[in-house]
Amino acid sequence: METESGTAPRASLELRKLELEVEKLRLDVASVQRVKRFELVLRLMPTLTIIVTVLGFAFSVWQYTREQAKDRKSAEDQARRADETRQREFMKPLLDKQQQLYFEAATAAAIIASSPDGVERRQAIDKFWMLYWGPLVMVESKEVSNAMTTFKKCLTGEDKCSDADVKNRSLALASTLEASILKTWNAKPDDFVQGQFIYR
Repeated sequence: METESGTAPRASLELRKLELEVEKLRLDVASVQRVKRFELVLRLMPTLTIIVTVLGFAFSVWQYTREQAKDRKSAEDQARRADETRQREFMKPLLDKQQQLYFEAATAAAIIASSPDGVERRQAIDKFWMLYWGPLVMVESKEVSNAMTTFKKCLTGEDKCSDADVKNRSLALASTLEASILKTWNAKPDDFVQGQFIYR
């Protein structure tokens, strides 16, 4: 009995010893795994540093390229606006003159259509012919040229026109002149020239 009871504490101690050794082995394995992970991180550190550096450089290049494109677009927009401003400034005197001559043509046609024969009517006819053969050609659109020609046919007798016909053609001319002013008020030189009737 003594042997059995002496064996029990001994077995218990041996079991405890084995448990402690297993715990120690478990801690050693965990420690080795931590060391291996740390070594892996240390081995990967140069590669990670290179990757971070490359990504940083790529981001810098992308950001620089984006800023350059933005600056280029801004410069192009500014140049386009400056060009449009120059073109408007260039066109302003021409469009002002067009408007003045259009009003003179409409006035001459209205006097011809509404005045009985007399000095005022003859002066208006002279004014119409002066505009028709000269300054109006520089600023008139194709539609205005056609309306002036249609009105002219009443004066030359090419068309047999009653007083009502002359008045209607005067009104049609005035409407065409107005439409041309509205169409060309913001025209660029190229657009303006394309709308003109070329007499060459």
